[in-house]
Amino acid sequence: MAAITNPGTNATKLESYSLVSFYDLAVASASETLTLTAKENGISEIQNVIVSINGGQDAAFTAVAASFSGLVVTITSVEQDGTASTAWTDTTVNVLVIGK
Repeated sequence: MAAITNPGTNATKLESYSLVSFYDLAVASASETLTLTAKENGISEIQNVIVSINGGQDAAFTAVAASFSGLVVTITSVEQDGTASTAWTDTTVNVLVIGK
């Protein structure tokens, strides 16, 4: 597992929720973590996470999923046969975090 460092971010405040978006996050392993903080990202609780492939999709990087615990988002990627990804050439993802 690797940790994503220095991601670009864009925060939008709604009435009851905050949307924090991260664009073009480089993926370099089958499981990556993204740690948010109340100070840096303006949220103290994650409600949901949406992740999508932005670049590098191929047979070895077919799909991504996101889960979260506390303020840590885990991004996992799989190959076309459902096993963990093994190659990440030019792979990037976009992540949208919905929180309070």
